[in-house]
Amino acid sequence: MILTGVLTTLAKGALTAVVGPFVEEARDAALNAAQDTLRNTVAGKMSIEEWAKIISEGADNVKEKVITENDLRFVGGKLKMTYFENNPNVVVASFQLYFLDEQEKWQMAAAETDLPASKFTMSALDELTFKKEITYEVE
Repeated sequence: MILTGVLTTLAKGALTAVVGPFVEEARDAALNAAQDTLRNTVAGKMSIEEWAKIISEGADNVKEKVITENDLRFVGGKLKMTYFENNPNVVVASFQLYFLDEQEKWQMAAAETDLPASKFTMSALDELTFKKEITYEVE
């Protein structure tokens, strides 16, 4: 299934971007959480909000794992859906999560992946075509 790797790719990509020793500790839990989310998702055409919810769940799983196992303080984050006219067959989904460690140094988990445009509703594609990018806050 084309969607099987989407959330897993996001979680894995995020974890490879986490600085220092945090990568290995959080990897397995985030990948398992991503797979669980996908098992509960119907693979039809979805709205921007439905996609944002799925990706947000993956980002939340990464966030909670990093906080719990690495004693980091979550500061904030962004989830984005971006449409590029020169590549109309995909929508780029990404998230960036920002943390502070005990020494007040910044740590970041970030990931992006291409979602097939064919998996979005027509109204979602129309909105993305018009706005080019839709951003959500990750809290």
